Amino acid sequence: MLEAILITAATKVGAPIVKSILQNQVGGKLGQIGGAVIDAIAGNAGVTPADLPKLTPKELEVAIKATEAQAPEMIALWAQGLSGQFDLLKAEQAEAWYQSAWRWGWMYLLAVFWTCYVLAFPVAEAIGLPVERIDPAILLTLTTWFISLYMGGHTVKALGDSAIAAVNSWRGK
Repeated sequence: MLEAILITAATKVGAPIVKSILQNQVGGKLGQIGGAVIDAIAGNAGVTPADLPKLTPKELEVAIKATEAQAPEMIALWAQGLSGQFDLLKAEQAEAWYQSAWRWGWMYLLAVFWTCYVLAFPVAEAIGLPVERIDPAILLTLTTWFISLYMGGHTVKALGDSAIAAVNSWRGK
């Protein structure tokens, strides 16, 4: 619904870049650039993205016009980020296999640990075998370390924000 409102407003005010990004990047497959455009529209309107439907059509149009002026720079920064990711991938592929082996090694090790914790240990306990389970706090700590090293601190921050939001929704806040 929000996407339709924003696309309609972008069409009305003649913001083809914003309209194109919203049509191609939003709607079930919100990409980074699509999310950035919605955040920019909300920022230019002085509201949160969730509050965009509450704006008057005029307020929305003004925010979209301001975002249209920012869109070329946003696209350039997004493209620069993608270019950096591909450059890193190329550099890693040029190195010997063992220089990046820690990543896939940890992925498989964590996959084995989680599979044992969630699947193998309960089955073993159900058939009467004594099993000493991995402490879930240690398992979560190791997983968080790996995520922060491999995917960066912003991923851990986003996971933490999601966890806090989930707890708050359970508590009815």
